[in-house]
Amino acid sequence: MTVAANMPADGVEATVQRWGAQRPDLDVSPMSVIGWLTTASRQIERRLSAVLTDYGLQSWEFDVLATLRTDGEPYEMCPGTIGGHLRVSNSAMTNRINRLEEAGLVERHFSPHNRRIIIIRLSERGIELTDRAMECYLNEGRSALEALTPQEVDQLCGLLRKLSTETGTESV
Repeated sequence: MTVAANMPADGVEATVQRWGAQRPDLDVSPMSVIGWLTTASRQIERRLSAVLTDYGLQSWEFDVLATLRTDGEPYEMCPGTIGGHLRVSNSAMTNRINRLEEAGLVERHFSPHNRRIIIIRLSERGIELTDRAMECYLNEGRSALEALTPQEVDQLCGLLRKLSTETGTESV
């Protein structure tokens, strides 16, 4: 495997090449895909985190707010449902909701049908912040993918979906 001309000496392909030289008995080809996936994921995550920071949000906060926002009016769910969508434990979800409630972004109330059930609802401030942040988040996401054609984006989504499903890690 050759190192791309614009690739730094310590980049993904160089690492794969060095491992191949040190352990010619191993098939090191998965390192290239995993390395590029990890590199791209980290770069995109940094860009999106920077956008959210501009709105005073961390990614976990945005995930909870966006999950509530996508459920439609009145933008509310049970904590367990939110946690299920985000694949987060009940205890982690309780902590997240507490922090979002303290920030005035969500409100707790009892279900009108069963007072033992707590419902989490986006506050007006939470709706406004989520909507504003989402626009910039999507713009930054589009910018992060601009090197790809729409067809390549579709192909990549299909491949990643297949990989996630096959490895049992399909997520939100």
